[in-house]
Amino acid sequence: MWYILLFLTMCGSSYGLTEEEIKAEFIKIVFKCTKDNPVDISELLALQQLVVPKKKETKCLLACAYKIEGVMNSKGLYDLQHAYEIAELSKNGDEKRLVNGKKMADVCVKVNDIAVSDGEKGCDRAALILKCTVENAPKFGFKL
Repeated sequence: MWYILLFLTMCGSSYGLTEEEIKAEFIKIVFKCTKDNPVDISELLALQQLVVPKKKETKCLLACAYKIEGVMNSKGLYDLQHAYEIAELSKNGDEKRLVNGKKMADVCVKVNDIAVSDGEKGCDRAALILKCTVENAPKFGFKL
């Protein structure tokens, strides 16, 4: 499962963790980011439910987590090469999973073409990545 930005399905499988363990790991990353990006608990709960954030602070929290994980690079862009590498690591012998992971990455990398107001900070783009993930993961066979 690609929990929030490609994290659970692709990254989780590469780490050999269960879905619940992966969610817990992502939550740990998010909590690391709350130090510099404080948000209300309601915003954290909304993220956990895969609600695309509207508040700038929550978008920036998500961008921080994506950058730590590698979904976004330091320039605030979705990292297609990282997504391909994770798709390869997470295929678990299933070539269709690999192909679908790369196809989804190819769809979501288009968020890099959308003009955002905060450039390298990546807050707006992080929300676009989450939106793309939520909308497209099921189409490629990934459970959310």
